[in-house]
Amino acid sequence: MQEVAPLLGVPIFSLDDLPLIEADLGLAIRFHQILERKHLGRFRLGIVNLHGAPLPELRGSMCDAVALMEGASSFGVTLHWMDEGVDTGDILAECRFPVSKRETVYRLFNRCNETGLKLVKTYLRDIAEERRSGVPQRQIIEEKKLNVRTFTRKRVLQQKKVDPNEPERWWNIVRAFQFPGYEPAYIETSDGRIYLSINDNVPEYFEESEKR
Repeated sequence: MQEVAPLLGVPIFSLDDLPLIEADLGLAIRFHQILERKHLGRFRLGIVNLHGAPLPELRGSMCDAVALMEGASSFGVTLHWMDEGVDTGDILAECRFPVSKRETVYRLFNRCNETGLKLVKTYLRDIAEERRSGVPQRQIIEEKKLNVRTFTRKRVLQQKKVDPNEPERWWNIVRAFQFPGYEPAYIETSDGRIYLSINDNVPEYFEESEKR
């Protein structure tokens, strides 16, 4: 964004600049900081956030990894108004989709980005023109009797170490941390870490050998 914005004539602001500007609507895409009232108040309508997980159930960071570790069969993304809490604002729109057992967190992350972009394109104009209002999360939680959890990056990363005595959890933990450029799941040994990954492109000769 910092490279493209100047080419398009779009100014770049830091958080310190926000209290000095006035705008009608803000759009946050996978923004990982909590905004204060002094930031939120500079936008007449508010700030819309694209959260990379289904709300209200999964708030905070790295919820995609959490979903895979727990073997979730579905996931999704949410547009919501930002407030001073952690992903607690009124929900404007969401989209959920099925998740396969071979899904890695990298693939899920990209699917969320693609789905989130579609949500923004579909609803942003209506939101800006005040034709779409949000639904309070508390109302959804009470109606559907949902279990709500909030995760931090530190808390999720602590699950990366695989326990050799729990083989039934290996598959989900490994795919939950399979993301290029980041440390994958691992087994700790006296000689160091053994890093783990899954391969969903099984060569034909493996498939043939299984038939013998």
